[in-house]
Amino acid sequence: MNMKDIMSKSVVTITKGCMITEAADLMKKKGISCLVITCGDIIEGIITERDVLRKIVANQKMFHQIDVSEIMSAPVVTVDEDMSVHDAVNMMQEKHIRRIVIAKDEKMIGIVTESDFVKVLRKIKI
Repeated sequence: MNMKDIMSKSVVTITKGCMITEAADLMKKKGISCLVITCGDIIEGIITERDVLRKIVANQKMFHQIDVSEIMSAPVVTVDEDMSVHDAVNMMQEKHIRRIVIAKDEKMIGIVTESDFVKVLRKIKI
């Protein structure tokens, strides 16, 4: 099984320069736990609910004054859609990441999160 078989194709993005309040509102509205930060077609970073909570507490600025680029994780780890799920899981464990962006010809085409792996395991019925 490859990453293209389990990825979510609808990746929600937000542009560099947007405020963290916009990001939090978008995550809530879409019912998702992360956003990919972009500048045009370039993947700049990733921001998660956890990042928002952890980094806002440590930051002295007002919540509405924080640009997403100030708290995003970068660079974003990307893999090819044909990478095996097994290899991707190993990479995620080695890099201590919970989400991985899938790219084809340097363009973002999907995302896989830990919960996507759990869904696959349920289908396999170990």
